[in-house]
Amino acid sequence: MGQKAKLAERILYASKAAKLAKASRLGIAASAILSFMIFAISFYGQQVGNFTFSVDRMALQAGITLFETLDSDNVSRLIAPKVDNADGMTALCGTQYSRYVPGDDVCVPTDEFATSVDGPNSTETVLIYTFYVVNAGDADVDLEVSLDITNASKGAEEAIRVRVIIDGPGNKDSAATYAKVQTSRGELPGRPEPFTETFYDPTRVLFKELSGGGSAGYFHPGDRLRVTVMLWYEGEDADHNLNIVGGGVKLGMEFAVTKIYDEF
Repeated sequence: MGQKAKLAERILYASKAAKLAKASRLGIAASAILSFMIFAISFYGQQVGNFTFSVDRMALQAGITLFETLDSDNVSRLIAPKVDNADGMTALCGTQYSRYVPGDDVCVPTDEFATSVDGPNSTETVLIYTFYVVNAGDADVDLEVSLDITNASKGAEEAIRVRVIIDGPGNKDSAATYAKVQTSRGELPGRPEPFTETFYDPTRVLFKELSGGGSAGYFHPGDRLRVTVMLWYEGEDADHNLNIVGGGVKLGMEFAVTKIYDEF
């Protein structure tokens, strides 16, 4: 093969390599953008709400009740208004797991913002809701708190994050973000997602026992818990992809009484 022919072959090869590299870069960029642009996802489908909060019958009989604000009427059930635009957001801004810096539009709001308002405080893409659990009864009680996925479709539950902030007796500003373990799409399958606590079980996000121990209960008459929940689809999660388009998740949080202490 002559020198001119060899030179032409090298130029053609280099041209193809450059096109492939460009296509690869565009593919990576497009994939990154798509991870934050998953359309037609609703946390609760077409229903009135997407996250319910309730007390069980025994708790209601013991005087445990819910308030959206301290000025509102007490109820046994609350429903957080749904978020219509559930595009991906991320709580990983400023870490090695995200290219976004704090303050970017796709960054999840801070705890300070989330807890600044009683009742709904959602953004366009992140559900945020704060409410109160109050012991309006006459006796000490122990509580248990469960947060469950009551329905899910198209694997949408693999990409959600639920952050729970509890301010109350023995739980001053206790906060944690919950997620399912990484699937085979993740970098470390079976391991926790970065900066999260693993779901209690496949369909239960968390389960907590709030017990006083001894002769006194955890929750005294007049005590209250202030609870804030944040819910979003984590755009940096490998399972936040086109497979979950049209899917959704329903969640419910319940407070139950496990023991009523004798009145004195």
